[in-house]
Amino acid sequence: MDSTVNSDISVLIVDDSLAICGVLTAMLADLGVYKVESCHNGEDAYHKVEVNPAAYDAMFVDLHMEGMDGLELMHKLHGLRYRGGIVVMSALEKKILDFTLEVISNYNLRVLGSAEKPLEKNLIAFMVKRIKSYYPVISRKEKVLKRREVYDAIRNDKVVTYFQPKISAVNNSVTGLECLARLKLNSSGIISPGAFLPVAERFDLIDALTDAILNSALPQFKLFCEQLQVDCTLAINISPLQLYNNLLPETISEYLHRHGVAQKNIIVEITENHAIREEIQLKNLNRLRIHGYQLSLDDYGAGYTNLRQLKNLPFNEIKLDAQLVNGIARDKVLRVMVESIRKVTQEMNLKLVAEGISDSKDLIVVNNIGVDAYQGYLFCRPKPMNELLRWYPLWQKSIIPCNVVNLRDS
Repeated sequence: MDSTVNSDISVLIVDDSLAICGVLTAMLADLGVYKVESCHNGEDAYHKVEVNPAAYDAMFVDLHMEGMDGLELMHKLHGLRYRGGIVVMSALEKKILDFTLEVISNYNLRVLGSAEKPLEKNLIAFMVKRIKSYYPVISRKEKVLKRREVYDAIRNDKVVTYFQPKISAVNNSVTGLECLARLKLNSSGIISPGAFLPVAERFDLIDALTDAILNSALPQFKLFCEQLQVDCTLAINISPLQLYNNLLPETISEYLHRHGVAQKNIIVEITENHAIREEIQLKNLNRLRIHGYQLSLDDYGAGYTNLRQLKNLPFNEIKLDAQLVNGIARDKVLRVMVESIRKVTQEMNLKLVAEGISDSKDLIVVNNIGVDAYQGYLFCRPKPMNELLRWYPLWQKSIIPCNVVNLRDS
């Protein structure tokens, strides 16, 4: 790991053991994380965060402490709407840890995973990587675009769409594609969403960007289905901010009619980068279902919706954030969390999709938990349509019945 890109990460360690605080601080320093503070009880940690909830990118929290223990601290952090990551540290037995995870799964907290004691440096390095994934360091080659640059890209047809397939966990077939936006700028090449989506949301360009995405993606999706004789879905990402638009269902329908794509083949994915709580948002979310659209909650576990709230929202599908999947084979906290989510989604008859799968060991774990579908680099990276058309026949050949390995039965 390149420790030079970790120097901006700020961490608060909460543990009543001076030795653990010292060891973890040294490990983090070796990984390039120097902005580290320690508290030896939950009360002090709570007051630090209360003063400035945005002061720490992540907290390493021990469960067993005198006074306010780690579980009570996380309950209070939920009340503060703390948005940093949390790594649970514990040497307690699995039964206690499982119950703790069941409790905090109903909190609006970003639990990154667990670090069992005694601490191992390679696991701490893995957690630092997770923290960075939530608060990514933008490459020097790819700065955040300015409002005018995003506006000009939309106006001048510089919005391009990539596609990533969704793979069935039952028979490995392609059940759908997710449409992913990129900008193609002559001076900078292909620009990824992190450099322009926040700008589009901040300056009210998100609706115009979505219009451009629909115009680009829908005819390509139709070509994919017709040329390869495939009947699958297309997932289109919508920001929660667009749920303030009362004309959203009608607008999407107009684009479908224009490009000759059936409504039954469209999934509207709502990202979790903003809360969905206001009455107008909830109304328009429900109107999308009334108009016949399938709804998917994207990046679940990284945003603002907990299991209790999930039961009151009209989704057909939940997509696990990659941070809940990446490393699940080695992290029992993540395993317990995903098992809990699977249980709830089964009770609600919701499909569960595991995103970000890049390791075969993680694939086996999520498959055994019983997810319905996968996405990730292990299967296919996001591709332009011309490349996806070449990829698909090769994938089909690789899953002919004699070659398919049904992991769930192994």
